[in-house]
Amino acid sequence: MPRTILVVGATGRLGVAIARALVKRQSRVVLSGRDPDKLATLARELGHETAVVCADLTREDATSSIVTGIRETVGHIDDIVLACGPFPRTPLETLRREDLTHTLTVHAIAPLLLVHALSADLAAARGAVVGLGDVGTSRPYTNHVAYITAKGALKAGLRALSAELAPDVRVNMLQLGIVADPEADADPLRTHRLATRSSLGRFGTPEEVVHVVLALLDATWTTGETWNIGR
Repeated sequence: MPRTILVVGATGRLGVAIARALVKRQSRVVLSGRDPDKLATLARELGHETAVVCADLTREDATSSIVTGIRETVGHIDDIVLACGPFPRTPLETLRREDLTHTLTVHAIAPLLLVHALSADLAAARGAVVGLGDVGTSRPYTNHVAYITAKGALKAGLRALSAELAPDVRVNMLQLGIVADPEADADPLRTHRLATRSSLGRFGTPEEVVHVVLALLDATWTTGETWNIGR
């Protein structure tokens, strides 16, 4: 039986790659993001009964909007992939309370509340939650205090939920190194300098991230784990 999978942050670069891979293996995908035009374009590309739920995670009603959208389109979900963006640069000298509040809301508070709101669906389906994190929570880098703090909160929150929702729901996380972005990686010297920080000496690819996301969705004897890739 095909799974119905909610992809949060579906219009981001990794979200798109994940959604494409899920459809390729015949899953029914629910795309969630804040840009209705991008969502509609991606849904047309994917076809295969792809559903769309538009919501801005910074809004207090985001969780209820997504749940209502799911009920009105596909009825329920079996699994969730949290591929939430963005990746804001926050130099320490200009860091504001608003930076932390905004980033925590998008990357941690809204996703954790969403998993909670859909926990009955997940339990009924013996489902899985997979969140995308960042290796910066273990090995911090500069100018991204808000982002790293938020991803750290998500990591702790998902670990807590893995205990709360066991044994019916599996909750795991990937911590990613740098994934290649042809549009952003235009400076070859900077690209080389950053790539050499990895033991493998290069950036990752969206396809390599997708491979691990699918593995965690299928890993029926794994919960509460954080898998590091691209270190």
